[in-house]
Amino acid sequence: MAIPLFAPLALFYPPPSPNGGDGSYSYEQARSFNSSRLLVLKKSLSETLARYYPFAGRIKGDNSIECNDEGAPFYEAFAHNYELENVVRNLDATKDFLPNTVAEDGSSVFHNSTLYPLLVQVTLFKCGGMAICMCVFHKAGDGATLYTLANDWAITARGSCPDLPELVAAAKFLPPLIPYVSNEPTLQFQFTNFFCNEQRVSKLFTFDASTIASLKVKAVSDDVPVPTRVEAVSALIWKCVITATSGSSKLANLVNIRRRFVPPLPDHCVGNAVAVATACKGDKDGSDLATLVNCIRKSLSQLSFKYVEKQSRDEAILAIPYDFMELTERQIRGEIAIQVSSLCGYKLYVDFGWGKPSWVSPNPRIMTNNVRLMDSKDRGGIDAWICLKDKDTMSIFQQELKLQLLPFGSVN
Repeated sequence: MAIPLFAPLALFYPPPSPNGGDGSYSYEQARSFNSSRLLVLKKSLSETLARYYPFAGRIKGDNSIECNDEGAPFYEAFAHNYELENVVRNLDATKDFLPNTVAEDGSSVFHNSTLYPLLVQVTLFKCGGMAICMCVFHKAGDGATLYTLANDWAITARGSCPDLPELVAAAKFLPPLIPYVSNEPTLQFQFTNFFCNEQRVSKLFTFDASTIASLKVKAVSDDVPVPTRVEAVSALIWKCVITATSGSSKLANLVNIRRRFVPPLPDHCVGNAVAVATACKGDKDGSDLATLVNCIRKSLSQLSFKYVEKQSRDEAILAIPYDFMELTERQIRGEIAIQVSSLCGYKLYVDFGWGKPSWVSPNPRIMTNNVRLMDSKDRGGIDAWICLKDKDTMSIFQQELKLQLLPFGSVN
């Protein structure tokens, strides 16, 4: 059911501090250091793919992977025209660190690149820094799959935990295969025009821990006495988008359903296990944070209820492809204000043995009316990638966000 695009994850690592000297590496020192790191990355990736064996295979048709152990392409590049400090937190620059078979929008530049479930590119900087980019073909796995794979690769590189769990296929827990649900050509054309239009504007906002704490206090209600960080930030963004667009009062959450099963699916469950939860604010409801958080919590609770009992769970799973088609149509018609995907709680700042990255970018340019939330490097904060349809809408959104945060916090 997933769209035929690559889902990227880019990790930017600074050079480690040299022992003594003036605090910097010479070009030759950086080159030698990076050569040793490349060997570690290649060896550990090979060991990791022995467990994640579908990603060392090749895609066949729409619904299968031939697990032939041919391996994943591993590209090496050198950033001649970039300084690491100018790339960190620069959304526009991130796209240049994708493997050269992947376009900025996640599509394949070369037709045969879709044969690979996984692509990896490591880009070296003359300062001794490094960018590691992984791209998983979306039909082979979702965001949770990609981030679990990245974390296990890093653990293997450090040599700290050789007894990692084996791969488990999500299909093992799902109902029998149903005919592939494809979008009509007209809908695909509308999808491209709406979600990938050239006028769209993406910006990165950071909510620090103290600001989020204030938001959570403001969002408390009898129905939701303890709001989560993600609920509070999502509600604030939703409120500002409604003002900026004068549009729908619905928010769509893309939810990892692994842990919502009873019993839960294992974290190492590989595939696409994502469902849609739509929060709807009634016409007579206010737009205060407490009300919006309550709407979000209610939609998530209703979704979780579907996966408790096997019969209802199978029915809910079989409906997922149709739910996604309906979501796309409703977004194009303007019935959904914003779509939110939360990566909070995933271990994205992974350490391959030379420290944690300076920055993590899950996607260089997300689609229109989409929000990606992830933990910031500073403990307790949240980075929010927000993409709106044009610069005027983004300008109004930023003004409203600043106004909402003025009494008790700030956003960068």
